[in-house]
Amino acid sequence: MVKRLRKLCDKRELSEDIKMEILHRLPSKSLARFKCVSRSWRKYISDSSLSYSCRSRRWRPQPELIGIFYQTRKLSKIGFFSESKESSLKNIDLDESVNFLNRKVYIVASSNGFLLCTKHRRSPRVYYVYNPATRQHLALPKTQICMENGTAVGFSCKVDDSDKDVISFTIVRYEIPRRFDKLQFSVTIECFSSETNVWTANNLTLDVPLRLNPFNWDGIFRSAAAAGVIDGVFCWLDQGGQITFYDSVYKCFWTLELPEEMVFGESCYLGLSGGALYFALNCGDAITVWRLESDIRSRDAVVWVRKYDAEVAATVMQCPEAFGLGGDTLRVKAFGLTGSLSVEVRNMVIHPAVPHIFYLEVRGKVISYDLETDIAQLVYDFGEPWWKTQHYRLFAYEWHQWPRLL
Repeated sequence: MVKRLRKLCDKRELSEDIKMEILHRLPSKSLARFKCVSRSWRKYISDSSLSYSCRSRRWRPQPELIGIFYQTRKLSKIGFFSESKESSLKNIDLDESVNFLNRKVYIVASSNGFLLCTKHRRSPRVYYVYNPATRQHLALPKTQICMENGTAVGFSCKVDDSDKDVISFTIVRYEIPRRFDKLQFSVTIECFSSETNVWTANNLTLDVPLRLNPFNWDGIFRSAAAAGVIDGVFCWLDQGGQITFYDSVYKCFWTLELPEEMVFGESCYLGLSGGALYFALNCGDAITVWRLESDIRSRDAVVWVRKYDAEVAATVMQCPEAFGLGGDTLRVKAFGLTGSLSVEVRNMVIHPAVPHIFYLEVRGKVISYDLETDIAQLVYDFGEPWWKTQHYRLFAYEWHQWPRLL
């Protein structure tokens, strides 16, 4: 097979689209062999932007579509948008309003083409896993514990068998303390696994007492979503200048204090892209991004690398009319923008496969921003005043060329 492919490449160069189409259909063992076909194939297979997981040694096809589900502040509306203009979006009947129960639901988290939802805003005990591309949903058993004060929730969906496209998922949650200034000497973790189809609860005694205050805590929904999971470790950003971790493999819970230079500005963000953990500091008109280089389980030798610095306001102000920001009412000063309409990033989410792409909410508009090239593009207009949209909840969504089934 390898020889035939090499001869084909010698006779006639395949287009990039055809190469990627072939690679997306192959299992991980074949990919390892086909690195020998040619230098270009090796480049494509080794490309980090394709989300090839070195930890699991499992090929994960690049999503066909990257979009954003959003939910309004009062959770009265769910919508979807994408910057993709490809015809692939026309070939699926994506449920953009997430109306699978014929009633209002609340999105808790998004992972690998699936949404975690619930019907109840406060103290939810029944969750649903939903695929908007296939409109399949699965109602999970009732939780063992009622968490009245609010919950920090993590949701991870992964492919167990790339040949058969078999998926499994894990949900982790713990109760957010009523008083954020009170030291916690223990924490109760409740987990659900699709493999066992049961909830299990474990009370963990902490080695060091901790104060827990998840950063993206929503007082209306009473929930804080995890940034993601790496190799079984769930991560939450905490307002105390730290990141909270729960290791679902070794059943341990700890926090990691952020370096002084990563102190919070106007807002900050923690997210996963291409299998790595990224922290973004938002100073209103500028964004700085770091990547965690050390092992996710390392508690001592922690290494953050500063990757990107972007003067978002200055870039947008080069042509504010293109972003619907009314350039006539804006003026530039030495350190940013001021005036009746200031350009400030209010909300953001990272591209789940390409880490230098961020989606920024600026005055009711969503802008796709490339941190490597400083190229900005208007993606979506909510059509609402900025003081309403700044509290919208954004969920990055990956739709794959072959929608996965529950």
